[in-house]
Amino acid sequence: MTDTVPASIIVATSVVDAIAHEAQASRDGTETGGILLGTTAGSSLVVRHAGGPGRHATRRPTFFQRDLNHAQALGDWAFEQDRSVWVGEWHTHLAAPAAPSPRDLATYQGLLADPELAFDFFLAIILADPTKEWAQAQIATWLITPSENRVAITEITPNHKTVALRWLNPRSTYEWLSEAANHDKPCDRS
Repeated sequence: MTDTVPASIIVATSVVDAIAHEAQASRDGTETGGILLGTTAGSSLVVRHAGGPGRHATRRPTFFQRDLNHAQALGDWAFEQDRSVWVGEWHTHLAAPAAPSPRDLATYQGLLADPELAFDFFLAIILADPTKEWAQAQIATWLITPSENRVAITEITPNHKTVALRWLNPRSTYEWLSEAANHDKPCDRS
């Protein structure tokens, strides 16, 4: 990955669309999700691809485990396309809030502690819709960083039209940016 937490995170519109589409599968009463793949561009992390669960995923009302072979194949494809690598994951929760569960936090801690993965941070997008309709799901984005044998999580709260965010103070305060005309480039409020 990188030596530091990026100064900004840009989520491509195609990623937002893919997640919104895949989240509809949770209408069946089970969680779903997939991996997030992206690249660094200067001080920015650009999330370019979002995967689905895969045919052999485990989907339960309070648990989701992605199909590892599917995730690996998507990762290989994305790397060939634009050098994207695994930067995080997204998944649904059937009940609010859209926050990491204790199981999620343990998973993130394990990923961050794995020296073979070499994560400096992990991006998690969680969607929740207690109505089970998935028409207006709550969405929360979390940046997870290692912190003295545990994980530090920071919520990044978007409004419904945003596709990018920028750190005001790394690891503590974040600000969502307005939707840019070109969703694959950072935008600013000026």
